[in-house]
Amino acid sequence: MRFLHLLLILLLTLLAGCSSASLLDAINKEGRINVEILFQDDIDKVVIFLNEDDAGQPMLSLNTFTKEDSRYRYNSGTGEHAQIVDLTNQYEIIKITPVGHSSIIALWGGVFNYPNATTVSYVLKDDEDNEIYSSEVKITDNIVYEKLPDGIYEKAESFHYKTLDGNHNE
Repeated sequence: MRFLHLLLILLLTLLAGCSSASLLDAINKEGRINVEILFQDDIDKVVIFLNEDDAGQPMLSLNTFTKEDSRYRYNSGTGEHAQIVDLTNQYEIIKITPVGHSSIIALWGGVFNYPNATTVSYVLKDDEDNEIYSSEVKITDNIVYEKLPDGIYEKAESFHYKTLDGNHNE
């Protein structure tokens, strides 16, 4: 009986060690440096965060996570998208990519040091230059994120975007 209790305690300790009380802790557990979560979607389990590479350069990262019983696990490895960003100057990065370990395709990125920027307007076109999808996404805390409707990404051949101020000027 004592062996069974010891085995149960060991198993619970191992399981608790695999997850974290917060998403920030789960990402930090993966060895990330100076993590700042900028966007978190608990429904689709998507996160966008700033962190630093080994040389201290800021990176914007997109990936997925899992959450079970109020415990988080960051889905490291394949599926993560990361881009070095320049936070000292005007800088924007807007991409459309698959999101981590999910079937989601999303427009995501960051718009830094553009104090008047409020939205990103974008258009997807097919191989005959016909518009197949367009949208406008609000910039929140320098971040843009929008999940694309199913099937749109596969039809798209080109992607164009504009960063706009409150008066819809570029």
